[in-house]
Amino acid sequence: MRLKEPIAVRTQQWPDETEPLVSIACLTYNHEQFIRDAIEGFLNQETTFRVEILIHDDASSDQTPQKLYEYESEFPNLISVIYQEENQYSLGNHPEILNLDRVRGTYIALCEGDDYWTDPLKLQKQVRFLEAHPDYSACFGGFINYMVPDNRFGKETILSLNGNEGGFTFTLEEMKQAWMTKLMTAVFRTDVYRSFDLTTYRYYRDIHLFYHLIKDHKAYYFRENFGVYRIHPEGINSMQQGEVNSRAAYNCYRELHEQNHDEFTRLMRLKSTLGFFNYSLYNDVKGMSMKDKMLLYFEAVPLVRNFTELGWLVTAFVERRMKEVIKSGFR
Repeated sequence: MRLKEPIAVRTQQWPDETEPLVSIACLTYNHEQFIRDAIEGFLNQETTFRVEILIHDDASSDQTPQKLYEYESEFPNLISVIYQEENQYSLGNHPEILNLDRVRGTYIALCEGDDYWTDPLKLQKQVRFLEAHPDYSACFGGFINYMVPDNRFGKETILSLNGNEGGFTFTLEEMKQAWMTKLMTAVFRTDVYRSFDLTTYRYYRDIHLFYHLIKDHKAYYFRENFGVYRIHPEGINSMQQGEVNSRAAYNCYRELHEQNHDEFTRLMRLKSTLGFFNYSLYNDVKGMSMKDKMLLYFEAVPLVRNFTELGWLVTAFVERRMKEVIKSGFR
């Protein structure tokens, strides 16, 4: 069942038997300052189809659960919240996967509780594209950063490919050069998501999800600004630099390569291993001896396939040059 024209999700009325076409999945933890913007962005989406809003609160210790309860009470047929009593992330579980296990929609849209959408037709555009192109598994778009500590907007990120001013198709081949899959802009097919198992990964991040979504499929990038990505100290990744991000990238791409053994994961494992090695040379990494650092280096050696990559082995000892090599592919 579809409406003739898009109207705001918050005003839609559907028969109980109507299944949602899109499941919006949102994770939140101590987002009391931000969660209203996220939910309002969902409710202001204008669609011709039914959606459901699935929120997973990972045992927030602030007022986030109370604010979620207010919205869930006002929109009981639209919003469903899981209120964890114990933080699942700290237990080694994956809140993202727990939330996605309950989706009913044909498509899944992601947005974390500290980010928000600003384009009211975001879902309508992305779903229309995927329905017209069954050979595509997912689509993404641009966004703008908001620097919470400075209370200001930062850089707008709208990527291009080969000078194309419109949207463009990409695969893992293009992902070797730039990371094009911002989580808060993602919409993808539920059946493709359910065709792989992310619980086999110890260091799960959105890298794993998007790799598997695009591994055997094409994806599309809308050269439009879909929303706001907040950068703040409490963000899981947004202000984590240096050792945290270097180690995380290394762990993610190492296990992706160990389980998949393809060209994309080989290249990204090589870059992330040398990147972590380079960082460890010039910074004090707790618990890492010089022997540990050199073991990282020698782990990268058998991954090299050509003269360019051989040059990276030398560059890995030069702080500034290695940063230029590894910057592509990481966001």
